[in-house]
Amino acid sequence: RRQLAGKGAAATRTTKREMCGLLAAIDDVWTQRGGAAHDPNVPLLSDADSLRNTTKILYHRGPDGYQVSSGTVGNSTPTPARWSMGHTRLAIVDPSNRFADMPFNLEFPTEGGKKIVHLAANGEVYNHIEVYDECVKAGWETPKISGSDCESIAHAYAKFGGPKTAAMLDGMFAFVIFEEDAQTGKVKAFAARDPVGIKPLYYGRTKCSTSSDDAAAYIFSSELKALVGHCDPSTVVAIPPGHYWTPEEGLVCYYNPEWLRNDDYAPWEDESHNVTDDDVREAFSKAVKKRMMSDVDYGFFLSGGVDSCIVAHDLLPFWREERAAIGDDRPISTYTVGMENSPDVMAAKAMVDALGGEKHVQHNIRSFTPDEVFDLIPKIVYHMETYEAELIRSAIPNWLLAERAAQDVKMVLTGEGADELFAGYLYFQDAPSPRHAQNELRRIYGMLGNINLHRTDRMTMAHGLEARVPFLDTEFTRLAMSIDPARKMVDREAVLTNSRGREKTFLRELFEGPNDNGHSIPSPVLWRAKAMQCEGVGEDWVSILQRKVSSLVSDAEMADAHITYPVNTPHTKEELYYRRIYDENFHGLEHVVKPWEGGGRAMGAAWKSDMYTREGLKNTNLLSHSLQQKAAFSTTSSSRSFSTAAQSVEGPAVSIQNFDMEAYNAALESGYSDFEASLTLGGDDRSLIKTDVRTNKYHIKPVPIESTSVFRGSCTGNPPTQRGYDAAMELFAKLEGLEGKDLCSAVQAVYDDHRSRLSALLNLPEGTEVVLCPSGSDAEYIPIAIARALKGDDVHITNGITQLSEIGAGSAPAAVGKYFSTHVPLVGRLSGEREVLSGFENLGGITVSARDNEGNVVDAATEMDNFAEEAFARGAYPIIHGVFGGKTGLRDSKMAPSLEGGDKSLSVVDACQGRFSTDELHEWLNQDSLVLFTASKFYQAP
Repeated sequence: RRQLAGKGAAATRTTKREMCGLLAAIDDVWTQRGGAAHDPNVPLLSDADSLRNTTKILYHRGPDGYQVSSGTVGNSTPTPARWSMGHTRLAIVDPSNRFADMPFNLEFPTEGGKKIVHLAANGEVYNHIEVYDECVKAGWETPKISGSDCESIAHAYAKFGGPKTAAMLDGMFAFVIFEEDAQTGKVKAFAARDPVGIKPLYYGRTKCSTSSDDAAAYIFSSELKALVGHCDPSTVVAIPPGHYWTPEEGLVCYYNPEWLRNDDYAPWEDESHNVTDDDVREAFSKAVKKRMMSDVDYGFFLSGGVDSCIVAHDLLPFWREERAAIGDDRPISTYTVGMENSPDVMAAKAMVDALGGEKHVQHNIRSFTPDEVFDLIPKIVYHMETYEAELIRSAIPNWLLAERAAQDVKMVLTGEGADELFAGYLYFQDAPSPRHAQNELRRIYGMLGNINLHRTDRMTMAHGLEARVPFLDTEFTRLAMSIDPARKMVDREAVLTNSRGREKTFLRELFEGPNDNGHSIPSPVLWRAKAMQCEGVGEDWVSILQRKVSSLVSDAEMADAHITYPVNTPHTKEELYYRRIYDENFHGLEHVVKPWEGGGRAMGAAWKSDMYTREGLKNTNLLSHSLQQKAAFSTTSSSRSFSTAAQSVEGPAVSIQNFDMEAYNAALESGYSDFEASLTLGGDDRSLIKTDVRTNKYHIKPVPIESTSVFRGSCTGNPPTQRGYDAAMELFAKLEGLEGKDLCSAVQAVYDDHRSRLSALLNLPEGTEVVLCPSGSDAEYIPIAIARALKGDDVHITNGITQLSEIGAGSAPAAVGKYFSTHVPLVGRLSGEREVLSGFENLGGITVSARDNEGNVVDAATEMDNFAEEAFARGAYPIIHGVFGGKTGLRDSKMAPSLEGGDKSLSVVDACQGRFSTDELHEWLNQDSLVLFTASKFYQAP
């Protein structure tokens, strides 16, 4: 038993430890005709520097152990076959043993002589001890030289052959073996990939120097980038999950269980088939425990989604037991990525608290802003080796997550795969039947190696980090797919209300109880909506990303996309942007990428669903949950109550910084004049100039708009006309030298002029009060202030808002006294964690969406009537809204009056869009309604 690399030591070259990745090459001695010589122009087989330099491309996959080997095998041809292998080891099992470094070059005795086996493998074999024991039971006598789990592959191959070995392995793996029978000189090659496709493996053939490809060589690599320049691009193939390859047979499927291959598979129809909830929980616990196999520190990814929380729920008791056995009480490390107050971050924080907090869990949050990641996209596409848009969106935050985790640990457990077993995606709510759902699960399971697991492997291994996926344990998968799919059906209404019956209800209920430590998953986390990682890190992250990358693609490029990219033609500018980067790195390999049919997971289903488009989830409001309420208001598309649990704000009024200087300085820094900088003062964060783009968040500048420009106006930001700009400059000149009372009087005169002009324009009845507000959202503070003045502090005020998504985003939080921005208009930037206006801490209410998920208009008037009656019944004072013309012109059917002159209820008519007649306005005023109207839509001068 010894490490060697070819037919005897003389034919072996083993270099010092450097950096590389899984790479293998061998001459084709199987299709070569006659006495044809091997192609001399295969650098990986003839040039040691080329072998080293190519493997260095894959350095990121693991720097713990490096070894390259090359030599010759076989004597059945005039020229023995040249072979070479390189391997970088990410040492997790038996990390200090140099004998565990690959490639393994092992010599095994046989009855007639000996076999020489060269092995390069990637991944983890969880049952490596059992595999070797099976060899021993079958008469195998050769001992192992290391504790490496992958060495068992070589022993099993030598004893049982390739196909049986691949089928024996339990784990995530990809490996290549070159074998020589020393007695006969016969040469074999074998490559295999794990059943699910957790680890990647590609192969291709070299370009031949002659017109014949008979003498071309085979090249294998764990990533495409090492094949570029060495293989004929048209020959490159990804070995599919659950397949092995030999030169004689080509690709052969070795993992094809009945549940995956049989369309009529239905064991649940057999009365003797009984899978209990305990069976499923026990199988999952075994899968988790199996993946704790490690001799180095590890942690877990905690997205805050139910799947990763279930992994944490099961893992923590095992971790504490494992640590206690060695007298180590350190907390386990976990990692979360997201923008501030995102659904994932807030849910993950709650889960960590539920697991015992920092005593048991070291929580590491990688926060990010959109601007910081845009420059990373070319690097991420290079490492991802795909142009599939849905995949890249999630890969971006996954990159940041893996980068952070790799600073501490070498291995993490993740929650990948649960959605493919338990119908976790929101579009399953439209599945017509359980059989449809089951077959859809089989379809998307079959794509895991191209999509989810592709991302998981590339983004973690880009940072020398290994990810393990307990949900995709083959035994657990078999059990999960034998469960009656009727138990996995999704109720559309439950999705809207975050209640039982929503996606993955079966799985959620399985883990609703406490773990062995007595810790339970918090209810808001357990029942939150499924969010893909690109969605959970921030509801608006995808739209921000798409706007940015689309701006980098011209209309002309898009028009020629079908010519430039005839294979898998991009349909959107976002897709074209990613494709352009991919083509720069992997030209000619576009056929290797297997994107979703129709541009996204949901589009390939056997049924139609309106939940997703090529651009992603249509209604990201579905992702928000109550744990976010403490930091910012967020809504869903359904009617639901506001949170009334805001803590009381004690002490003096909100403390501020000098807001005027902040806005003023930002505008000056952006190159605007003193006067133009003054135009940005006094608003909330939407008025601030962003110095990187020299506009506010509505893309508006404090300068006159071009006469040919088209713009979207709002209550907060309208670009000035030249006439308005000139009038403001004239006013500015008059006010600039005033101070104290003189300045106050002059400004008051301007406001009085506003009021009188509006009164005249709208022909307001005598006695009508005009209140000027910085924005429509701020206007929502006026009704609650009036209500408080009318009813005092002892009566509970409750506010009903209609037409969510048709009205301003700040209206709903403002209606319950919450701040909706980082800045208070006319006051300044909020400091600390202020959330609620002082004196308005305990307001409540409901919100009503403009339309349901199918686009039908909601009957808001009936909702408001019911809301008012419920308020009266409990002695509360209701503020009742009606919207008369939302953003798309939608109107509520009734504008309710204020009852008993405002003593019993207060009516608010939201007519901000200005789509009303003076007669209608007067009618509302005569019924004691407050009317909200955006004056800036009417004129644009002081």
